[in-house]
Amino acid sequence: MHIMIKTYKIIYLAAILPILLLYSCQKDGVHITPTIKAINKNFSISGFVLGDTLEQYFDGVKMRDYYGQVRVTYNQNQMAFVTDEVNMELRKKSTGETVYRQKFSIKDEENVVPKFYFNGLQFSNGYTYPAPQGDDYTANFYVDKKGGAGLVDINIEVLEYYYDSTKPDPIVVVNTTVLPLAQNVKPGEWTPYVKMPVPVATPQQSGTDLYPIVVVRDAQTKEYYVNKNRDYSTINMELPYDGVSPGKVQSMYMNKKPADANSFFLEYLDLVQLFPQ
Repeated sequence: MHIMIKTYKIIYLAAILPILLLYSCQKDGVHITPTIKAINKNFSISGFVLGDTLEQYFDGVKMRDYYGQVRVTYNQNQMAFVTDEVNMELRKKSTGETVYRQKFSIKDEENVVPKFYFNGLQFSNGYTYPAPQGDDYTANFYVDKKGGAGLVDINIEVLEYYYDSTKPDPIVVVNTTVLPLAQNVKPGEWTPYVKMPVPVATPQQSGTDLYPIVVVRDAQTKEYYVNKNRDYSTINMELPYDGVSPGKVQSMYMNKKPADANSFFLEYLDLVQLFPQ
């Protein structure tokens, strides 16, 4: 097999020997392996990708895909240089367009890609969001269309319940008060920011307690979004309580992902926590 060794300027190692063998071949019966000039540790990349997958290339060689949260730290793995510089590109999978480039030098002690946010169209150095306003709690929502194209509703539901240890499910819900947050949310688009109400409800019977949760439902059928199950369709958010704390902003990304052949789980992440200002 004939190749141009100069196209393989970087060897991206988890275990050095297997990767070296992968990137080597034979020429006229002689085993060929690129000459490594240096091996650098501490390569890291972090960010968030939605709307379109990003492909990572080193000097034209594809290494991996990124979608959702990107959090990779190579503190034990290594970058191997066969020239003094290595060029990394992040390309849109749908079009092949390069949205980000970075050059690494053999002299660098650390190889760090600054934290980034890619919304499927634009590449930026972070996710931006408004500052809290007074004591208000505001939030916006993104439902990934990879989990389905149907519209969804996002509500606060205040559960009125009592505990019965004799039942298979000891939490017995006797009433639910629904406080809408975002209705008919279209997957693949961020909602506007909405003000979150204080989750209050009036008990309908004695001996019960109240517990507020944020849930996702199918907007058409009103069934719970994941497995038609309340617990699987709940996202963990901080809710406002009068006089307890100053205002807060939350940006919730959600994606319904397969758990096995017959069920799903709900992945969710607050981008405000991922990109603190």
